[in-house]
Amino acid sequence: MPAWFYSLPIYFALVSTFIFCNLISLVGHFFSHRFLFRVDSNDVVNKVVWQTILFFTTIFITFWIATNWSNLGQLELTSIREATTIEQLYNDLDSLESDQRKSIEQNLFNYLNSVIEDEYPNLSAGKLNQKTTAMYRTLVLSIYEYTPAKNMAEEMRYHRILEQLSQLSNYREDRLNYLEGNLRGPLLVFFLVMIIIGCFWTGFVKTKSLAFTLFIIMSQNLIISSSCWLILEMDKPFQGELSADNSAFITVRQELQYFTKLHSK
Repeated sequence: MPAWFYSLPIYFALVSTFIFCNLISLVGHFFSHRFLFRVDSNDVVNKVVWQTILFFTTIFITFWIATNWSNLGQLELTSIREATTIEQLYNDLDSLESDQRKSIEQNLFNYLNSVIEDEYPNLSAGKLNQKTTAMYRTLVLSIYEYTPAKNMAEEMRYHRILEQLSQLSNYREDRLNYLEGNLRGPLLVFFLVMIIIGCFWTGFVKTKSLAFTLFIIMSQNLIISSSCWLILEMDKPFQGELSADNSAFITVRQELQYFTKLHSK
């Protein structure tokens, strides 16, 4: 979905989705009154309606909510692992003997600060931050250019640092892969088609009371629209009301700042 959808206030987004579903149902309701008597009896159509809605709510919506909820959990776990790797990398850097490590540690701090202060605000707007990417490259190059002392202990520490850097790169890539979401291209078209079909068939419901008919249609659309909003919100976990935060990185920064103060004493 476009970035502006995730910038809408939660109630406005819910109401807009609900109105969209009801408008489609009204088209279906008009269609049923205009052409239904030429096609089949109302009893048969009602059965088709309920079968369609039952399939939509139990299979399609449940599947997408479960999938996106799992993605939120995976993103949170990936963020924690990335932040923990930064802390482990700092500990390994601190064990190096060369004065060059201070420059590398500073690059690590700069990258961590940029993730918190620059990258996450941009991710919440659906964009990547080039400043953070540049700082990450600076960190990587400074580690690669480091020349360990010619002794076994130093070389083993440096090898461990390279392994931590590789893990950090993998976690960062995995985390940023969640930015685009899954509902895009043909999959987004399929999602919208399923919503339209479900709302359209809901409009075919007919009872002896018009007020009761509208109540049923609006009740069904309330379920569909709220579920669709939840799916769209969780599809892009850096944006909207249910967005992932940078709390894991903030915690690590506080811990590293505390360790730095202890070493400076």
